[in-house]
Amino acid sequence: MIYKKISDYNVPAVGLGTWEMGGGEQADYSHDRHWITIIRSAIENGLTHIDTAEMYGNGHTEELVGEAIKGFPRQNLFITTKVWLTHLRSNDLFSSFEKSLRQLQTDYIDLYLVHHPNPDIPLEETLMAMNRLVEQKRVRAIGVSNFDISLIKEAVRISSVPISAVQIEYSLLARNSGIYTQNQEKEIIPYCQENQIAVIAWRPLGKTNYIRLATNDVIKKIAEKYHATPAQIALIWLIAQKNILAIPKTGSLEHLIENSKASDIDLSMEDGKLLREAFEE
Repeated sequence: MIYKKISDYNVPAVGLGTWEMGGGEQADYSHDRHWITIIRSAIENGLTHIDTAEMYGNGHTEELVGEAIKGFPRQNLFITTKVWLTHLRSNDLFSSFEKSLRQLQTDYIDLYLVHHPNPDIPLEETLMAMNRLVEQKRVRAIGVSNFDISLIKEAVRISSVPISAVQIEYSLLARNSGIYTQNQEKEIIPYCQENQIAVIAWRPLGKTNYIRLATNDVIKKIAEKYHATPAQIALIWLIAQKNILAIPKTGSLEHLIENSKASDIDLSMEDGKLLREAFEE
């Protein structure tokens, strides 16, 4: 397993994303046992970095994570959650944080992120509230998600506590053009690498576009060379880069184990270059 630094903490470079576990924007209780099993299996296979958010399943996803982590030593887990963009006023953020703690059944959060920017709420107010949680030792590190480069720089300038992580859409299929961010490779990632900020890639396998990834002749050939799957090659291409982690979501135990073994692959620089050329935007 490859580990990367988020603040002062060693974190598995491949974690587990939980979007749509227990519902999208509304709670769905129909597959709870399955999702709890998946989360527990992820931890048992070394994917101890679990990423969630208060918005997922309208809070139910955090509840599933809280149930799944019971019985595991809390200090061995790295739990990330995110505060929604309508809760970025100080009082709202504190209320959201307390609710997340209750739902996750924990007394601290390892990484607390602003899920999306909100131009109607001063970033300074939000970050001051997050700084306070760090000072109280209830949050170990903070960061932002889906911020463009100018907002990332503003956050770094404003916050008295280091911005330890930036979460963005990033994959072979979304190099500089994502749903919420642009110029990931041109601007955001170089800035983060220069400033010791971890980059956490969401949708690292392209989700609905995965078929385009899996059927590409270059990645298929490289996967065959390493006795791996295209998904594993796409993940190791990401995490082989400085400061980059990935949080793929899966509902399949087979794919979960596959993801956990991606970091065992020693991808050559030449093959990494071939992949870049094959998926040039």
